[in-house]
Amino acid sequence: MAMAAILYDTMDALGNAELAGVVGTDGLSVEIVLSANSPYEDVEMLEMEVAGLASMVNATTTRLGTGPTLDLLIESDYLIYLLSLVTPGYYAVLAIPPDGNIAHARSTIRHMVARFQQEL
Repeated sequence: MAMAAILYDTMDALGNAELAGVVGTDGLSVEIVLSANSPYEDVEMLEMEVAGLASMVNATTTRLGTGPTLDLLIESDYLIYLLSLVTPGYYAVLAIPPDGNIAHARSTIRHMVARFQQEL
């Protein structure tokens, strides 16, 4: 199944996701899809920033000797970002509104990761 199809399936399953994607720890985005009502106009900037975040956090935990980051959750005023390791060097990313169900989002991103791992 194509990556975009898995991302859109994930967004449909969650219902209120703003974005879903896969980013690399090399600082580059693999693919990100946005909801129809997303306020983001510059998708390339969004992709670079999220990929950069994954890269920075993974590099920090590696330097600290704790190994790669497995999961990351960041809450901001506008969105809650969830990142989960797919394979070394690649993270699935999901963003939901601050009033979203974090437990459901965590379950959904785990399912998305499992689907990507099956495709490899």
